[in-house]
Amino acid sequence: MNGKRGQVCPFILYPRQNIEDIHQCVLENYGRIKYELPFINALCVDIPEEKVQTIKTNRRVAMMAEDIQVSKLTMPTQSFRRASYQPSPNMVSKGKGVSIAVIDTGVAPHYDLIRPINRIRAFQDFVNGKRRPYDDDGHGTHVAGIALGNGYASGTKARQGTAPGADLVALKALDQDGNGNASNILAAMQWVYDNYKHYNIKVVNLSLGIHPAGESQIDPLTLGANELVHTGICVVAAAGNSGPKRETITSPGISPLVITVGSCDSHGHVPDFSSRGPTPVGQTKPDVVAPGVDIVSLSAQSPKGYISQSGTSMSAPYVAGLAACYCAEHPKAHPVEVKRTLLRSALPIKKTDPNTQGCGLL
Repeated sequence: MNGKRGQVCPFILYPRQNIEDIHQCVLENYGRIKYELPFINALCVDIPEEKVQTIKTNRRVAMMAEDIQVSKLTMPTQSFRRASYQPSPNMVSKGKGVSIAVIDTGVAPHYDLIRPINRIRAFQDFVNGKRRPYDDDGHGTHVAGIALGNGYASGTKARQGTAPGADLVALKALDQDGNGNASNILAAMQWVYDNYKHYNIKVVNLSLGIHPAGESQIDPLTLGANELVHTGICVVAAAGNSGPKRETITSPGISPLVITVGSCDSHGHVPDFSSRGPTPVGQTKPDVVAPGVDIVSLSAQSPKGYISQSGTSMSAPYVAGLAACYCAEHPKAHPVEVKRTLLRSALPIKKTDPNTQGCGLL
């Protein structure tokens, strides 16, 4: 590839038939193939700016989507006054035997995840290519603790996540600032698709998002999330932190197949930051709300430490843990059944619009 020809632009390409059909087209136009995504029949590529139109009009290319930035969905903790902790429901299985894949900023080896036994079953780094678990931002570690921390470092169940017996598959797709490209998220999804049977991954948590570029059927992250659900994996996504304005649900939370989670505080109220529906195609979202204000969970800075964070990023793993517990107790349950069961168990919040609370509070 000749870097002097102009600015390089990242895209996600969808062929009319097979991804092999557009390999040569990309390479002939000085492009670079970053990832192959057979699970959604797409390529992640870098293309010189002056070659974009040439590739776009190629008869073998069906569609091009910009490889745009994805971000974690936390709020500054100083905007809230005191720390609280989400109550952990008494689930019989505790998620034992099931793995939750957390696509995020990575995970630190906190005692609540590695003692008395190491429950970090796998770690993949799509940012820096490192092999050992780490988290240079802290967001992913905090998220993982809400879903499956066991309270070991604190010596109390008060610090347990909703699925303290589940295993963790951590996929680092966001950088030290909590940002990344859609292509890295999709590459992590591809890894889950390829390995979910080996690790018994039943749930994927996505405490991240982007504002949708259009209707959900042409949104890259939504396409990826939908394919995982079709494969038999529950996908739980944060709703976003752009409320109280309507139509602010982020992708992939706009997908009708995804369990989209907004936030509530310790009083059962939905905070202003929690994104509201409907989606671009008019569907009611979020699906439910869960604790997301000043949530205490694992710190990446210390193997025994805890910190407080807020945002729908904290709400999603609460529900991901519940989904994992249900899957552990019902191994053959399809994601549609899991979602339906969780939504039916939600408690409606009085005088609150469905596009604010979904079916209610979990």
